[in-house]
Amino acid sequence: MKIQIKGDQKTVIIKPVLWRQAGFTLFLLVVAAFFSMVSYVGVFFSWLGTIVFFLLGLLNLLDQIFEWSRLKINKNGYSYRGWWIRQHYKHEEIDSFSSEIYAGRPLIMIKLRKKALKKRGLDEKPIAFPCSFGRPVEDTLKTLQKHLDKTRRALI
Repeated sequence: MKIQIKGDQKTVIIKPVLWRQAGFTLFLLVVAAFFSMVSYVGVFFSWLGTIVFFLLGLLNLLDQIFEWSRLKINKNGYSYRGWWIRQHYKHEEIDSFSSEIYAGRPLIMIKLRKKALKKRGLDEKPIAFPCSFGRPVEDTLKTLQKHLDKTRRALI
């Protein structure tokens, strides 16, 4: 977790745990090496597996270097960016954060205010907010709750 302060603005950035993401990158590159040496599945599938897993490993390595996947908390709200999903919520849209057990593991949930739900056309159920990036859910949840600006503002 990294906190940047520019002037009077405070920005909190939660990014993936380095050793876990590095381990995943290494796994992808080892699988790519495995496919480069396997010949019993055919030359085409061997090359296809090598190229696909090498590219995934390279993308994951670039993600570590350039911090593409991250949760950014600033005065504008919460901006979550992952490989497959992007979510942005303003402080005035959020009612609270909680955690729920999903598939035997805790998952952070975000509860939006009624006006925000109506504006986004959503049901009144909490929304999954998978932003812990390999960190303990309790620690990430405390950080989210701590930086939630509860100042009442009009929802635009």
